[in-house]
Amino acid sequence: MLLSWAVTFVSSRSAPLALVVLFTGCSVDLDDRPGRTCDEGAGCRAPRVCVSGRCFGPGELSASDGGEPPDAGLPTPDAGPRPLWQQRVHGFSTVTEDSSCAAMIDPSRANQVTATVVSTRDTEDTASANVLDVARLPTGLSGRVRGRLTLASAPRLAGNAPFLELGSQPSSVHLQLALTARHQLEVNSMAMTVADTAVSNRYAIDGGFERGDYLFEVSWQRGGTRTVWLNGQRLGEVPLPSTRAAPPPDRLRLGIMRLDGVDGGPFSVTIGGWQLSDDPDAVLEDAP
Repeated sequence: MLLSWAVTFVSSRSAPLALVVLFTGCSVDLDDRPGRTCDEGAGCRAPRVCVSGRCFGPGELSASDGGEPPDAGLPTPDAGPRPLWQQRVHGFSTVTEDSSCAAMIDPSRANQVTATVVSTRDTEDTASANVLDVARLPTGLSGRVRGRLTLASAPRLAGNAPFLELGSQPSSVHLQLALTARHQLEVNSMAMTVADTAVSNRYAIDGGFERGDYLFEVSWQRGGTRTVWLNGQRLGEVPLPSTRAAPPPDRLRLGIMRLDGVDGGPFSVTIGGWQLSDDPDAVLEDAP
């Protein structure tokens, strides 16, 4: 049985993100920010530590925060798990482009990708940049991914528009992120990938996706859980039941994998700052 729920939230570039949780027994988990209050019961997320009741990391503590120079008194944290792949460092292996569509990679802007499709026709609705280097992809069935999607305009959809896909050839999908026609973020995985069964969840967005920037982050552990964040807010967590083996992913795609729209197109998105780790607990910071 598929496990799913919806979380409604309101987001704008001028106001903080607000969440309305539509189920009981769950709380919102905020990312740490420099200077956030802390104590023994509410610690800081690594690499930040609690200094004089506030969370700071290396280089974030200034004289105005207690009269100490930057890094004074702060332990040097273990770097921890590092990303296997970073968009700005490693770039992409190939692009996939339907007729007259384009996935343009700009090396001068940290390998930023602008994906543009012509229409909702199946032969004109795909433009993605792909990572096929298996040395840069998880060798197991756990990981963490983080990055930004910038919408040039509000999508008018009749179906899903997937913009991230981690999977294995030819059609197995470990993780797919998609915009939906019902103003939701949909997170999918097929059976016998990160779980024995298919796991699909939708998180409702009040007012739908609008023109602007969105920061996504997802962690997963086969036999454990999958957790989803948007703009620093935790949307939800679901179990990934597993008793059998499955092959690891061998491709990562970012861009527009399909456009099911109502106005015929064209449609464009910008992809930037994405990182991928094989450790679900890796700390992936904002990247250009």
